[in-house]
Amino acid sequence: MRRLLSVERHQKILEKVASENAVDFASLADELGVSSMTIRRDLRILEESGYLKTTRGGASAQLINTQDILLHPRAADQTLAKTQIGQYAASLIERGEVIFVGPGSTTAVFAQFLPSNFDLTVITPSLAHASLLSSRGIEVISTGGLVRDHLAQTGVIAQETIHRYIATRSIIGVGGVSKKGGLTEFVESVADVSRSMIERCEEVIVLVDPSKSGVTANYQVAGLEVVDEFVTSSDGVDSLKRQVGAEATILTPNG
Repeated sequence: MRRLLSVERHQKILEKVASENAVDFASLADELGVSSMTIRRDLRILEESGYLKTTRGGASAQLINTQDILLHPRAADQTLAKTQIGQYAASLIERGEVIFVGPGSTTAVFAQFLPSNFDLTVITPSLAHASLLSSRGIEVISTGGLVRDHLAQTGVIAQETIHRYIATRSIIGVGGVSKKGGLTEFVESVADVSRSMIERCEEVIVLVDPSKSGVTANYQVAGLEVVDEFVTSSDGVDSLKRQVGAEATILTPNG
């Protein structure tokens, strides 16, 4: 049997976990023809991308149930914030749209809240997002490009693909949002891809968990003036407003 590329493994893992809710490392390793160590590494990448969680004992993996996160007060504040942001942002999307969705953990939660078989076209540089959404019956266009950690495709190919389209909206996350730096990223190639998505859409929505407010990362994506709406959690409004100004449109689950 041909050995699968890591990208193919990640897609099959997401499909398997989505269909069976929880699977163990040994079964995945046997089915995909790789070592348990390789499976653990794959699952770590998918977990860091916001798609699944591994059990405390390390014996299995299951998709993150974002509804459950809301019901458990012991959940990390940042995870709760991402859940609120992702769920609210997904509610803004209308049938028939063509949208860009950037890579990242907050946009991963957004993707999970999009309804299955929704009449929508998603163009994304994230292989993880593409795998999840396509397995749920949503039309996906993957940009192609150089695959970085956490399954983000970047580089000339990704940017050229993005520039073939004009989307109704771009849904992006960033490394930081600040008065000083605007929208910034820690990885230059990711900043370039996000900038391309901003340039080729009618409306820009930036998802900001409270930990990103006031942060200035190394590479600028764009100025604050390009953003039509910021979406943050209920506890992130004040800190975000100090960075983007009272005139900016900030949306939250609680209005």
